[in-house]
Amino acid sequence: MKSYRIILAGCLLLGACGQGYAQSAETLSAAGEEQLESSTIIPEDDTRWQQLNAYTRHKMDLNLADAAALRSLGLLTPLQINSLLAYRRLLGKLISIYELQAVPGFDEGLINRILPYITVDAGLQPSYTLRDYLHKGEHALLLRYGRQLELPRGYAHTDSTAAHYAGSPDQLLLRYRYNFPRYASWGVVMQKDAGEQFFKGAQKQGFDFYSAHLFIRNYKHIKALALGDFTVNMGQGLINWQSLAFGKSPVVLQVKREGEVLNPYASTGEFYFFRGAGITLQQRAWQLTAFVSLRKLDGNVFESDTLEAASYISSFVTTGYHRTELEAAKRGALQQRSAGGNIVYDNGNLRIGLNVIQHKFSAPLQKNEQPYNLFAPEGDRFFNASIDYSGTWKNVHAFGETAVDAGGHLATVNGILAGIHPKADVALLYRSYHRAYQSLYSNAFGNNYRPANESGWYTAITLRLTPQLKMEAYADLYRFPWLKYRLNRPGANGRELLMSLTYTPDKQTEAFIRYSHKTGWENCIGSSNYIAPVVLLTRRSWRCQVSMPLGGPWKLRSRVELNHYTKNSDKQQGWLCFQELQYRFTTLPLRLSGRLTWFSTSGSGSTLYAIESNMLYNNSVMQLNGDGWQYNINIRWGITKRIAVWLRWNQVMYRNAATIGSGWDEVAGKQKSTIQLQAQQLF
Repeated sequence: MKSYRIILAGCLLLGACGQGYAQSAETLSAAGEEQLESSTIIPEDDTRWQQLNAYTRHKMDLNLADAAALRSLGLLTPLQINSLLAYRRLLGKLISIYELQAVPGFDEGLINRILPYITVDAGLQPSYTLRDYLHKGEHALLLRYGRQLELPRGYAHTDSTAAHYAGSPDQLLLRYRYNFPRYASWGVVMQKDAGEQFFKGAQKQGFDFYSAHLFIRNYKHIKALALGDFTVNMGQGLINWQSLAFGKSPVVLQVKREGEVLNPYASTGEFYFFRGAGITLQQRAWQLTAFVSLRKLDGNVFESDTLEAASYISSFVTTGYHRTELEAAKRGALQQRSAGGNIVYDNGNLRIGLNVIQHKFSAPLQKNEQPYNLFAPEGDRFFNASIDYSGTWKNVHAFGETAVDAGGHLATVNGILAGIHPKADVALLYRSYHRAYQSLYSNAFGNNYRPANESGWYTAITLRLTPQLKMEAYADLYRFPWLKYRLNRPGANGRELLMSLTYTPDKQTEAFIRYSHKTGWENCIGSSNYIAPVVLLTRRSWRCQVSMPLGGPWKLRSRVELNHYTKNSDKQQGWLCFQELQYRFTTLPLRLSGRLTWFSTSGSGSTLYAIESNMLYNNSVMQLNGDGWQYNINIRWGITKRIAVWLRWNQVMYRNAATIGSGWDEVAGKQKSTIQLQAQQLF
């Protein structure tokens, strides 16, 4: 048996070497790009990219990795993880990375995506001491500067009037982090947003945002220990999920929330994290987690009109901006105490967890009186409990979570992933969220920003038609039992359909085509009725994207996208086309890339989105409206093996615009330009 596997691995290796290998850790697949473009809940969370980049230098050994380690990649489905572990149990350790092509469910595209982060070693399971935790990792110091060259209206001032924004338009980020993947992490983050002061005024302490963490993982019985800033992810996101999570996208089988309960926080977002301490203890198949947090949040706090009533919170402020006197007054306006934990039984095939969390605020949250907001969260105490599960039997993986809030309202999500054929996998997911279910920091699968007032069925299929051609599709049918924002009709339903084809003839070429169709209901804008009637809304979109080498050091990426928006008599359409060239010098540690985008939309309903992987850890999503051009130029210079510098120039130009933006961020003229500089040193 072993000699057969050696011959097989050798043949696969020869085939792979014949095609060549060039995969950048900063490169995303076309489906992965769209997945990020549709995820806007936690746009500043770059934890995933930090983790993947660390794996490029401390590669994960597939012969030693357990299910938790494989999940930390964020690139494998539960079916693929189970398939790899079953392959190892049946045939022993992998002989070569390229033996992955013999693992059911692993196609060329997937293997290409994970190759930068993995290795295969025949060594023994390491036993690290505390000294190893302190010395085997890597220190990284990152500095990022950015500035918009055309000053918005908020920076204008005269001899007699001060500018609306108190600080300069410069953006600054300084981050130090020590990272030993899967074992230890500590560091600090310091950030100043554009418009905020620096060592004066409201920011006399220097940077506007400071964050620090110390995190230890897999030390004896301590599965995880968090001090300082950390995130908590439990179940399927019904009661708490603070890390990046995806919903519906061309990666149709990634519908299950997966991640460890406690994770270090080293990003620049100022809202979705806890500050305190947490610990996970493990004894054989049992895990126990507990955490506490005490932190201040930004919010709109108002004094009551009556003497008997105390102050109340009208809303949280999640932007992290403290540029004006009013924004600075909202900083730390309320205090939040949080505590919770879970107990989990996990024997490898079956996982069952009990989760609880409670929040206490210094002032009660008071909802507005709009009908759609009748069941919105309110009060100064929030409590949630849930039971989650997952299990694998042969080629079927089932998962789900059922949660309850303090009012007894239920929310549940349950799904199945199944390998029905060596070349076909399917997913089926059902969710039912009570209209009055209340939760904070939740992020479950669905259409709303929180799991409430929704039920629906989601089905998906992946077909590996050939080793190079893959088809993916999903259909989602859903219903909103109560009113919601911009929808005055209870019981409104909707549906979404998507189908995509991905062709990867070799490791450097990818062709992607996708069609999506969405139908739902929305209030009619401009109606003279006291209660606006609802009308049918339809969105259709086509996308075609190609990434391919042009010979030598040149690489081309192209995209064409069209969309149509129809709402009653309002019909809009939009399109974009971009061409991107990448050049890697053969004699210098220098990479250049440039992109030119031509776009046109006829209204906000036909808005287009395009992600730009401009610098390490900084994937920005461009929101394109109107008619114009956008271009950027990126330079990466590896000064040494441990020091790298990035430079980026970006400009958008509109054809028929007197101003760009609105409010205090309005810019006079037809163009807007930004420049960014980043440097990183590893030591």
